[in-house]
Amino acid sequence: MQLAQDRWYVVLSTTELGNAPLGVRRLGLDLVFWRDGEGRPQVAVDRCPHRGAALSAGEVIDGCVVCPFHGFRFNGDGACTAIPAHPDRTLPKAMSLAMLGSREAHGFVWVWTGPTATPTTPVPFFDLEGWWYTGSELREPVATHYTRAIENQLDFAHLPFVHRSTIGRGMDPAMDIETVVDGDHIRAFQRASVHGASIEVLAPNIWRLKTGPTWSFLAMVPVDDQQMIYYVRTYQRWTSWAPLAWLIGTLGRPLTLRVLRQDTPPVVSQPVMETRLKMDEVLVPSDGPIIAYRRWRDALRRELDPWGDRGRRTRRASSSPSTGNTVGSEGGDRGD
Repeated sequence: MQLAQDRWYVVLSTTELGNAPLGVRRLGLDLVFWRDGEGRPQVAVDRCPHRGAALSAGEVIDGCVVCPFHGFRFNGDGACTAIPAHPDRTLPKAMSLAMLGSREAHGFVWVWTGPTATPTTPVPFFDLEGWWYTGSELREPVATHYTRAIENQLDFAHLPFVHRSTIGRGMDPAMDIETVVDGDHIRAFQRASVHGASIEVLAPNIWRLKTGPTWSFLAMVPVDDQQMIYYVRTYQRWTSWAPLAWLIGTLGRPLTLRVLRQDTPPVVSQPVMETRLKMDEVLVPSDGPIIAYRRWRDALRRELDPWGDRGRRTRRASSSPSTGNTVGSEGGDRGD
């Protein structure tokens, strides 16, 4: 799957990751998530390097994910720490997981796309200090490429048509849109608007819209080239008291979902494919924010490869019957 390189992608809500391994498809890969001994999220391709069993069907013991097939254990670095059938033999270095960099922040689990090393600096996020989303979070899967969803949320001109009964009611279809790009931050607004509404994308996949006293927030999470998931929040600053904040957030969810589902029919009617700057579409001036996003993404787009060069060598060695890796043998060091 083509993704922006060297960026943090939201992939899960932290509420979805408990004490057991979690297997989900994200970023075009079948992945397993678990928490290590310090409670930090770890993520790997959901395949044991021994025989290819799904690790997500196993368990977590002492912060290690344990394969359900033969009990192999793997730590948060992806290294094999135990092979029960051969407790006294040397552990082959090639017996390791294809790991992706991960981080937990702002109530989400994020994955780093590389190819450079996972950074230690904070994950970029919107400034929402003093705002709360308690009770408002929901998720909505949609059968489209995630770039289609992002571009829909950058599109002012669809509001008076798709949302004529909700947030676009009474809106003038005539649009004069200004787009401001600052690194990964794309902001769009109507020059003559009396409401002061602005749409913002913090690429690669989070978005917010200021609507009166609240912020609407979306993370548009890639599942694969055919599917994506909206993670939806509404941020408010009336109260931080958990019971009341939860009530406000919960009461607002039906309207949020109604507005979001108005977008689904036209979006899924488009060709299900990633968007690019040069494709079979004729864009107009009101598409300025979409053009800016496509330029940003085209400059950074690459195929995600969690294995890297070492992983490719390991996979070639382990797939050949004549050079298969064996515990304690010379073949066990293939891929170093």
